[in-house]
Amino acid sequence: MKFVLKRIFLDRALFFKILVASFLVNLLALATPIYVIQVLQRYVAYGVISTLITLFFGIIFIVIFEFFFKNIRHRMARQYELGNLVYTNQILNKLVSIKTQIYEVSKKFRNDIINHHITNIQSTFSATNIVSIVDVPFTLIFLLALFLIHYQLGLITLFFLGLPFIVNRILNERVHKLSQQSVVDNNNSFRLFENVLTRNSTIKYFNILKFINNSWNLIANRTANTKENLETEKNLVSSFSGLIASLLTVFIIGWGATLAVDGQISVGALIGANILAARALMPINRLVLLQDQLSKMEDSYNELNKFSSYASEKSEGREIQDLRGKIVLEDTFFQYPEQKNPIFESLNLKINPGEIAVIVGNNGSGKSTLIKALSGILDFTRGRFFIDEIEVGQLAEKWYRRNLIYSPQEPKFVDGTIRDNLIGDKKMEQDQFVKILTKTNLINFINSDKNGINKVLDSSDEQLPLGIRKRMALARGMINNGKLVYLDEPTEGLDNEGKKSIHSIIKDFKNDKKSLVIATNDQEIIDMSDILVDLNSKPKPLVVKQKK
Repeated sequence: MKFVLKRIFLDRALFFKILVASFLVNLLALATPIYVIQVLQRYVAYGVISTLITLFFGIIFIVIFEFFFKNIRHRMARQYELGNLVYTNQILNKLVSIKTQIYEVSKKFRNDIINHHITNIQSTFSATNIVSIVDVPFTLIFLLALFLIHYQLGLITLFFLGLPFIVNRILNERVHKLSQQSVVDNNNSFRLFENVLTRNSTIKYFNILKFINNSWNLIANRTANTKENLETEKNLVSSFSGLIASLLTVFIIGWGATLAVDGQISVGALIGANILAARALMPINRLVLLQDQLSKMEDSYNELNKFSSYASEKSEGREIQDLRGKIVLEDTFFQYPEQKNPIFESLNLKINPGEIAVIVGNNGSGKSTLIKALSGILDFTRGRFFIDEIEVGQLAEKWYRRNLIYSPQEPKFVDGTIRDNLIGDKKMEQDQFVKILTKTNLINFINSDKNGINKVLDSSDEQLPLGIRKRMALARGMINNGKLVYLDEPTEGLDNEGKKSIHSIIKDFKNDKKSLVIATNDQEIIDMSDILVDLNSKPKPLVVKQKK
């Protein structure tokens, strides 16, 4: 509820307009019970047809006004839903700005869960629900009218207005816990189906089908039990709401009948009081039935709000005007947070412009980790990292990325065209772009598709062969034309022709006096190296071999 009220009060002018509209709607809602009272007291008692006609057309006029005010109020409340887009944009901007290292080492970023939280907030923070919440204080209008009819009827209604909150207090905690468990079950189910769809051949060919079936049976049974219990509790809350409404009618009519017999109120007032009591209880019951949704939305908001605690990339920093590309590492060390042993330690390295440093080692020895640390994706746990005698931590991160030619071991692409993925928002001359495609031996692949450079890729990277993806990743990096080159297994998955293209590009980089760090076990690239770093050498200090 706190999150809803905070969002509502953000636009106070709009809130005031909705408040005024709600006051008018609820004030006009008094017309129906007043009409009933007047018809029974004035027309039925005296039989004057003109009185009935006047009352009839008067209530028709008021009901139409109430209808229009309700729709105007709902239209105004829909403006709040635009805030959902603003909030989603804030979440997206925060996710984009979070330091890349956090994504690399954290397992808390799951698209299905984030999407669930955003959807939950958007569906709950709706115009209809906002109007229901704003209506609650105006229960006092109907309660006041009841006290004016007779204070005893007002006290009875006041008592019953408190009952839904008591019932909700008792049952809501269990409903909330079951709702949270239901979310977990649905997420587990989503992940299992994702595994079936994206790893179908792996499941079938490597004897994992039985495990999948067993997992599904466990998830399905747990989901069914949770859903059954949740629906039972929700139905109990709903049943109590109906019970309270029925009991209110019974008490109002029953007690009011004694007041009518005593002559303290008329029969018309009794029937009108029953309508007023029901109308007073309605927004309270709606609010109670909304509690589970509101609690889940509060949870979603709190979960998404945790992203604000993650460190963002620096928006400011130094820029090197005439970058030469000299790289110096002093006593660098890296260890993942949840691992006992470091990936590497005591690494000292100096690479001058035009030199090639090759990182060799077995799988898991830390080659990719070192490339990522140099690229700024990961931060060295300890030690100092300089570019042209300036510590990298002082440099603007966006500027640093613009001066890299970086190609990861596992290239990733976003949903979009080849042009979108390779060039992005950069501006580039067509002939220069074609030159890069030719160098990376991609020109034939692109020309073979009818859409050419506008061929649409999706984020399931498996649609392209590894060799094509590797060359596309290198071409994407070359768009920057930076002085610092960090390549992770650039020839992996390439045929001989593809390897020759990469070897030629590396030689061009060297001739252009770029500083190269390449993680590879490709012997031909090793033979080109000026510096050889052996990550198989354990324990510390790490052996760094200078080529003679």
